[in-house]
Amino acid sequence: MNFRPVNFRDLGGLEGSGGRKLLPCRLLRSGELVRLSEDDKEILTKEYQLRTIVDLRGERECRENPDDGITGTVYHNIDVIKAIHEAGADMGSFETIPDIGTVDFYMRGLYEQMIQNTEAVNSYRKLIDLLLLQKEGALLFHCFAGKDRTGLAAAIILTILGVAKEDIFWDYLKTNEQRKEENSILLKELKEKGFSEERCKIAETALTVKAEYLEAAYLAAEKHYGSFSEFISKALKVTKEEEKELGNMYLY
Repeated sequence: MNFRPVNFRDLGGLEGSGGRKLLPCRLLRSGELVRLSEDDKEILTKEYQLRTIVDLRGERECRENPDDGITGTVYHNIDVIKAIHEAGADMGSFETIPDIGTVDFYMRGLYEQMIQNTEAVNSYRKLIDLLLLQKEGALLFHCFAGKDRTGLAAAIILTILGVAKEDIFWDYLKTNEQRKEENSILLKELKEKGFSEERCKIAETALTVKAEYLEAAYLAAEKHYGSFSEFISKALKVTKEEEKELGNMYLY
């Protein structure tokens, strides 16, 4: 059986602070929850104990491709990049990238803005507040492709839980393998719509992740706050008490 949520994974099993590991069926990440079968929904709610969905997409994305309703779950929408140019974050934004040579520049800029933009920072803080309320069952966070907004969200959460940077990047780069089939389908659709070869190459590049993209967020955090951890404590205002509480909730 082909389990539908694209770019889906359980973060359970990663090693966090004090040698403790992330609990399974507590923190899930994926791309948008669309075109799910009833079996998919049952697996999410029964096997993964899904209780809370946090959708990091914007209003237009949610309106055009709303998440499928899943009985027994609570849905929250937190628009991370409402105030940021959405290059690389959703399909419509690819048209704003002028040529293939500027894709990496646009992608790095997106990650830098997610660190610097006040609304984006406030959005990630809202996600942390929801994590603090998740006493049982799993919370799943996602965006369109589950790679940029979701990728930075995972980096923030995993850093709070004491996961090593190399493991965070390992999880981040898994997206390229897990989106391979879906990306091929999307590129085929673009070609059928008459997109030029260069536009398709731009889309293909923007649909993948590179370590340098997430590294741009780390560098921006270092520049403005001293380090990525300091960004979490100073910008996201995660206290030592909250960090300890999250550790007790999501590590074993």
